Amino acid sequence: MARRKSSNYPNATPGFAIEIKPDTELRGAMLIAEFAGGGYRPIGQVININEAREIADDDLARRMRDLEAGKTPECPAHGYAVWARGLDGEYCIAERILIR
Repeated sequence: MARRKSSNYPNATPGFAIEIKPDTELRGAMLIAEFAGGGYRPIGQVININEAREIADDDLARRMRDLEAGKTPECPAHGYAVWARGLDGEYCIAERILIR
């Protein structure tokens, strides 16, 4: 089967057949924290980008509270990424959530 390119789908998010909007349902999507040096850690499954943003904000706030309490949590250097199944079932980044 020939691989389909997202350019065949007008207004599609790269790697997907549709435009991924904040409330688009993403089945099996994962929120991943990205650390300096290329490290990463799965945070959990998310339903959509809106939920991913809420969970990322909460995760970062928890890490900041731990820092203030004298602990040494690993903190995302680059932010978070939402990975979801795109064209042909491959996982690709649907959204990046940068640290503000």
